Amino acid sequence: MGFGVFIHRSDSIYDDSPAEQYQFPRQYLGRVQACLGEWIIYYEPRKVATSRGYFAIAKGAQVIPDPKAPGMYLALIEPGSYLDFINAVPFSGPDGVIERGVLNEEGRISGRAQAAVRPISATDFNRIVSIGLDEHEPELPRLG
Repeated sequence: MGFGVFIHRSDSIYDDSPAEQYQFPRQYLGRVQACLGEWIIYYEPRKVATSRGYFAIAKGAQVIPDPKAPGMYLALIEPGSYLDFINAVPFSGPDGVIERGVLNEEGRISGRAQAAVRPISATDFNRIVSIGLDEHEPELPRLG
């Protein structure tokens, strides 16, 4: 089991509802199953004009065949686990790409960055989540 990144576009042709389910083809079945019981990060690609980058986390609960679409599957999200980031996390920051696992041996972005579902290291996961949930100014005054 491990952490994962699921690419999601707001204009997706897939039957996705990030807080509830993620639809995907059979080719990603093994990768999605490896994330069950663990946290995933949603990422909206830079090709989207108003991309949010890495924008939320959720916990994968189970995978089922999609009853409406032969050859497709649904990753069901654990109820109540979906959380939007306070800050959208861009693909690249001042120090280069945030998700370093998409780099090849030469330090260039590899084809892994295009995979709709991909594993992510604990280090990259923690980096993204810490940026996404960093509260520069807390909403409420916190006294004592």
